[in-house]
Amino acid sequence: MMDFNEFKSSIIENIMDFLPERYEGMGIALQEVTKNNGQCLTGLLIRMENSNVAPCIYLDQYYAQYQNGRDMDDILHAISDVRTSNEAIHFDADRITDFEQVRDKIICRLVNAETNGEYLSDKPHMQMDDLVVVYAVRLGSYEGGQMSVAITNNIMENYGITIKELHEIALHNLSESAIEFKSMRETMIDLMFPDGLPENDPMERLLPKEDNMRSMYVLTNAERLNGAAAVLDRNTMDRIAEKFGGDYIVIPSSIHEVIILPITADVSLSEIEQVIQDVNSEYVSPEERLSNHAYRYDSKSHKLVMMSGVELRTMGQEQVEMAISRILKGECDGESN
Repeated sequence: MMDFNEFKSSIIENIMDFLPERYEGMGIALQEVTKNNGQCLTGLLIRMENSNVAPCIYLDQYYAQYQNGRDMDDILHAISDVRTSNEAIHFDADRITDFEQVRDKIICRLVNAETNGEYLSDKPHMQMDDLVVVYAVRLGSYEGGQMSVAITNNIMENYGITIKELHEIALHNLSESAIEFKSMRETMIDLMFPDGLPENDPMERLLPKEDNMRSMYVLTNAERLNGAAAVLDRNTMDRIAEKFGGDYIVIPSSIHEVIILPITADVSLSEIEQVIQDVNSEYVSPEERLSNHAYRYDSKSHKLVMMSGVELRTMGQEQVEMAISRILKGECDGESN
C-alpha cells in the first residue's frame, strides 16, 4: 500500500489519463491549505488555460478511501468527474482588492477561538465566547464546495473600512442569503433522499418519528456549507424565539450547522456538554468541529450566550444524544476553501 506521498505522486502522474483531451498541457499543482482548527490538507489544482481559478480537490479524503480499499482507477475517475463538472467557474481574482466589486460577495463564517489562534493572527475577527466570526470573499460554488478568499487585515485596510463596517456588510449579505430552519425529520429526509422521499420506501422506517423529533431543529444555509453562521442573523434567531415562545438552546454541532432545542425538561449542563464532546470526537472531522459547549439564545437581549455554571434545561440527555448523533452521522461531506 502506498503512503500519502506516494499516493499524491501517483495522482499527479496519472490524472491526465482520466481527463478529457482538452485538459492536455494544463497546469497541475498541489497546494497545502490550512483549514479550520489548524488542520492542513493537500489540495489538487488543475487550472485550465482560459480560467484563472480552479476548484481545490482535497486528496486527504481520497487517500482515506484508498486505505479502506477503494480502487485507484475509481479514485482517479472520481477526481476527474469533480474537475470536469466544474469547468464553468470563473472569477477575476484581481477584483478581490476592489471593494465595490466584492462588497456583495463578503460572507461571514464561525470558527472556534481556541483552536484557530494562528489562523486568526492576520485576519479581522470578532469573538463571541469560544466562537469567532471571520470573513471571506466568496468567488463561487462548485460541486461539493465553495471557492473563497479569506479577508486578511491587509485586504480590509485596502478596502478602507473598519472591522465594524466589514461585520455589518457580512451580516447584511447573510440576511439576503438562503437560510434553512427545518425539523430533524425534514433534515434527515433531505440527506437520505435528495430527490424527495419515495412513497412507501422501506428506508423511511430509519427516519426519526415526527412526534419524537418535533422539538429538534437544524439551522444552516441552503448549501449546508459553513451554515453555522446562520446564528448571526438576528431576524432568523428572533423568528425561532417567537416559535418557541422565548429562549432556546443552540448546539454548535459543526461549522456547517447548529441544532436548535427548546427549553423544556431538566438535565445538567455537564451531561449535555459531554454528549457534544463525544459526538464531536466520534462523528465530526477535526476541520469541521466548532465548539464543545452549548449556547442559549437570549430572546430579550437578542444575543447568543454560552451556557455555563447553570442547569441546562432541555429534553433529556438520551433524546439530545440521539438528535446530535443522527444529524452528524447523516451529514453530507462538504469542503470549502
